[in-house]
Amino acid sequence: MTANELFSRMGERFGHYADCGVVCANGEPIRSVVCEIEWYMLYHMMTDRNALYVVHHPVSDFSLRLSGINPDEKQDDIRSDAQNWLLEFKARDLNMNLAVAHTMADKMLEAELSDCLEGARGPEIVTRINAFFNRFFNPHPAMVILPAARRLIDQGAPAQVVLGTYGYEPKEGVIYVDQCGMEESDQAVTIPHSLVDVAAMSLWKTAALSFVSES
Repeated sequence: MTANELFSRMGERFGHYADCGVVCANGEPIRSVVCEIEWYMLYHMMTDRNALYVVHHPVSDFSLRLSGINPDEKQDDIRSDAQNWLLEFKARDLNMNLAVAHTMADKMLEAELSDCLEGARGPEIVTRINAFFNRFFNPHPAMVILPAARRLIDQGAPAQVVLGTYGYEPKEGVIYVDQCGMEESDQAVTIPHSLVDVAAMSLWKTAALSFVSES
Protein backbone atom coordinates (compact mmCIF):
# COMPACT_ATOMS: atom_id res chain seq x y z
CA MET A 1 0.00 0.00 0.00
CA THR A 2 1.48 3.34 -1.09
CA ALA A 3 1.09 6.67 0.73
CA ASN A 4 -1.67 7.77 -1.64
CA GLU A 5 -3.52 4.48 -1.28
CA LEU A 6 -3.27 4.59 2.51
CA PHE A 7 -4.52 8.15 2.75
CA SER A 8 -7.35 7.33 0.36
CA ARG A 9 -8.42 4.44 2.62
CA MET A 10 -8.29 6.75 5.65
CA GLY A 11 -10.43 9.30 3.81
CA GLU A 12 -13.01 6.68 2.86
CA ARG A 13 -13.27 5.61 6.47
CA PHE A 14 -13.05 8.94 8.30
CA GLY A 15 -13.96 11.60 5.73
CA HIS A 16 -12.19 13.85 3.25
CA TYR A 17 -11.19 17.37 4.30
CA ALA A 18 -9.66 20.19 2.28
CA ASP A 19 -6.73 20.75 4.64
CA CYS A 20 -5.67 17.09 4.70
CA GLY A 21 -3.90 14.88 2.21
CA VAL A 22 -0.62 13.65 0.78
CA VAL A 23 1.91 16.43 0.22
CA CYS A 24 4.36 14.24 -1.70
CA ALA A 25 4.90 10.51 -2.22
CA ASN A 26 7.55 8.21 -3.66
CA GLY A 27 5.37 5.24 -4.62
CA GLU A 28 7.13 2.86 -2.24
CA PRO A 29 5.05 0.51 -0.05
CA ILE A 30 4.33 1.93 3.41
CA ARG A 31 5.58 -0.20 6.30
CA SER A 32 5.45 2.33 9.14
CA VAL A 33 3.71 5.59 10.11
CA VAL A 34 5.44 8.44 11.95
CA CYS A 35 3.20 11.20 13.34
CA GLU A 36 4.12 14.56 14.85
CA ILE A 37 2.29 17.79 15.62
CA GLU A 38 4.45 20.51 14.06
CA TRP A 39 6.56 20.58 10.88
CA TYR A 40 9.88 21.11 12.69
CA MET A 41 9.38 17.90 14.68
CA LEU A 42 9.66 15.89 11.46
CA TYR A 43 12.25 18.00 9.65
CA HIS A 44 15.28 15.99 10.86
CA MET A 45 13.47 12.67 11.30
CA MET A 46 12.75 11.72 7.69
CA THR A 47 15.13 8.87 6.92
CA ASP A 48 12.90 5.95 5.87
CA ARG A 49 11.43 5.89 2.36
CA ASN A 50 8.98 3.19 3.41
CA ALA A 51 7.48 5.35 6.15
CA LEU A 52 4.60 7.77 5.86
CA TYR A 53 5.50 10.93 7.78
CA VAL A 54 2.37 12.69 8.95
CA VAL A 55 2.13 16.17 10.45
CA HIS A 56 -0.96 17.40 12.27
CA HIS A 57 -0.83 21.14 11.61
CA PRO A 58 -1.18 21.82 7.87
CA VAL A 59 1.86 22.65 5.78
CA SER A 60 2.41 23.68 2.16
CA ASP A 61 -0.70 24.29 0.04
CA PHE A 62 -2.84 22.47 2.61
CA SER A 63 -2.15 25.33 5.03
CA LEU A 64 -3.75 27.76 2.58
CA ARG A 65 -6.99 25.79 2.76
CA LEU A 66 -7.33 26.47 6.47
CA SER A 67 -9.02 29.77 5.69
CA GLY A 68 -11.92 27.87 4.15
CA ILE A 69 -12.36 25.84 7.35
CA ASN A 70 -11.51 28.36 10.06
CA PRO A 71 -12.44 32.00 9.27
CA ASP A 72 -9.78 33.20 11.72
CA GLU A 73 -7.05 31.90 9.41
CA LYS A 74 -6.04 34.45 6.77
CA GLN A 75 -4.34 33.38 3.53
CA ASP A 76 -2.05 36.42 3.43
CA ASP A 77 -0.74 35.56 6.89
CA ILE A 78 -0.21 31.94 5.87
CA ARG A 79 1.62 32.88 2.66
CA SER A 80 3.94 35.20 4.55
CA ASP A 81 5.03 32.37 6.85
CA ALA A 82 7.71 30.71 4.72
CA GLN A 83 8.24 27.87 7.20
CA ASN A 84 4.92 26.36 6.06
CA TRP A 85 6.72 25.08 2.96
CA LEU A 86 10.08 24.02 4.43
CA LEU A 87 8.98 20.49 5.35
CA GLU A 88 7.70 19.82 1.84
CA PHE A 89 10.97 21.04 0.32
CA LYS A 90 12.92 18.68 2.59
CA ALA A 91 10.60 15.72 1.94
CA ARG A 92 10.80 16.16 -1.83
CA ASP A 93 14.57 16.54 -1.71
CA LEU A 94 14.87 13.25 0.21
CA ASN A 95 12.14 11.51 -1.84
CA MET A 96 10.02 10.83 1.24
CA ASN A 97 6.28 10.36 1.86
CA LEU A 98 4.64 13.30 3.64
CA ALA A 99 1.00 13.93 4.55
CA VAL A 100 -1.20 16.26 6.62
CA ALA A 101 -3.91 14.87 8.92
CA HIS A 102 -5.30 18.02 10.58
CA THR A 103 -9.11 18.11 10.41
CA MET A 104 -9.43 14.38 9.74
CA ALA A 105 -7.60 13.60 12.99
CA ASP A 106 -9.56 16.24 14.91
CA LYS A 107 -12.85 14.84 13.62
CA MET A 108 -11.79 11.33 14.62
CA LEU A 109 -11.18 12.60 18.15
CA GLU A 110 -14.43 14.56 18.12
CA ALA A 111 -16.37 11.43 17.14
CA GLU A 112 -14.75 9.18 19.75
CA LEU A 113 -15.20 11.67 22.57
CA SER A 114 -18.81 12.26 21.48
CA ASP A 115 -19.46 8.53 21.77
CA CYS A 116 -17.82 8.56 25.21
CA LEU A 117 -20.09 11.39 26.39
CA GLU A 118 -23.31 10.01 24.95
CA GLY A 119 -26.03 10.22 27.60
CA ALA A 120 -23.79 12.02 30.11
CA ARG A 121 -25.12 15.07 31.93
CA GLY A 122 -23.77 17.48 34.50
CA PRO A 123 -20.74 16.36 36.57
CA GLU A 124 -20.64 13.02 34.74
CA ILE A 125 -19.40 14.91 31.66
CA VAL A 126 -16.25 16.01 33.49
CA THR A 127 -15.68 12.52 34.87
CA ARG A 128 -15.94 10.92 31.44
CA ILE A 129 -13.71 13.52 29.77
CA ASN A 130 -10.98 12.90 32.32
CA ALA A 131 -11.27 9.13 31.88
CA PHE A 132 -11.15 9.49 28.09
CA PHE A 133 -7.94 11.51 28.04
CA ASN A 134 -6.36 9.29 30.69
CA ARG A 135 -6.05 6.78 27.83
CA PHE A 136 -3.42 9.03 26.28
CA PHE A 137 -1.77 10.66 29.31
CA ASN A 138 -2.31 9.88 32.97
CA PRO A 139 -2.18 12.32 34.57
CA HIS A 140 -3.00 14.71 31.74
CA PRO A 141 -3.14 18.53 31.61
CA ALA A 142 -6.29 19.79 33.31
CA MET A 143 -9.32 21.02 31.39
CA VAL A 144 -10.66 24.51 32.06
CA ILE A 145 -14.35 24.90 32.84
CA LEU A 146 -15.64 28.37 31.98
CA PRO A 147 -18.12 29.96 34.42
CA ALA A 148 -21.19 29.58 32.20
CA ALA A 149 -20.33 25.93 31.60
CA ARG A 150 -19.90 25.32 35.33
CA ARG A 151 -23.41 26.64 35.94
CA LEU A 152 -24.78 24.32 33.26
CA ILE A 153 -22.92 21.38 34.77
CA ASP A 154 -24.57 22.11 38.11
CA GLN A 155 -27.92 22.15 36.29
CA GLY A 156 -27.30 18.73 34.70
CA ALA A 157 -27.01 19.97 31.10
CA PRO A 158 -25.83 17.76 28.19
CA ALA A 159 -22.60 18.26 26.24
CA GLN A 160 -21.65 18.63 22.59
CA VAL A 161 -18.09 17.99 21.39
CA VAL A 162 -16.77 20.55 18.88
CA LEU A 163 -13.03 19.80 18.85
CA GLY A 164 -12.96 19.66 15.05
CA THR A 165 -15.76 22.14 14.34
CA TYR A 166 -15.44 25.85 13.59
CA GLY A 167 -18.15 28.52 13.42
CA TYR A 168 -20.82 26.66 15.37
CA GLU A 169 -23.83 28.52 16.78
CA PRO A 170 -24.03 28.00 20.56
CA LYS A 171 -27.42 26.99 21.93
CA GLU A 172 -28.75 27.72 25.36
CA GLY A 173 -28.49 24.88 27.84
CA VAL A 174 -25.67 23.04 26.04
CA ILE A 175 -22.11 22.58 27.30
CA TYR A 176 -19.51 22.73 24.51
CA VAL A 177 -16.31 20.68 24.72
CA ASP A 178 -13.75 22.73 22.81
CA GLN A 179 -10.03 23.51 22.65
CA CYS A 180 -8.47 26.04 25.01
CA GLY A 181 -8.05 29.38 23.28
CA MET A 182 -10.35 28.41 20.40
CA GLU A 183 -13.69 28.24 22.21
CA GLU A 184 -16.56 30.06 20.53
CA SER A 185 -18.84 30.11 23.57
CA ASP A 186 -18.52 30.89 27.26
CA GLN A 187 -20.51 27.66 27.82
CA ALA A 188 -17.35 25.67 27.17
CA VAL A 189 -15.32 23.02 28.88
CA THR A 190 -11.95 23.55 27.22
CA ILE A 191 -9.25 20.94 26.63
CA PRO A 192 -5.59 22.02 26.33
CA HIS A 193 -4.75 22.43 22.64
CA SER A 194 -1.62 20.28 22.89
CA LEU A 195 -3.58 17.41 24.48
CA VAL A 196 -6.18 17.58 21.72
CA ASP A 197 -3.48 17.46 19.03
CA VAL A 198 -1.59 14.55 20.56
CA ALA A 199 -4.73 12.51 21.22
CA ALA A 200 -6.03 13.14 17.71
CA MET A 201 -2.78 12.05 16.10
CA SER A 202 -2.62 8.97 18.30
CA LEU A 203 -6.03 7.91 17.00
CA TRP A 204 -4.99 8.70 13.41
CA LYS A 205 -1.80 6.65 13.68
CA THR A 206 -3.57 3.66 15.21
CA ALA A 207 -6.13 3.63 12.40
CA ALA A 208 -3.50 4.07 9.70
CA LEU A 209 -1.35 1.24 11.06
CA SER A 210 -4.39 -1.06 11.05
CA PHE A 211 -4.72 -0.46 7.30
CA VAL A 212 -0.98 -1.04 6.81
CA SER A 213 -1.16 -4.34 8.69
CA GLU A 214 -4.01 -5.49 6.45
CA SER A 215 -2.10 -4.81 3.22
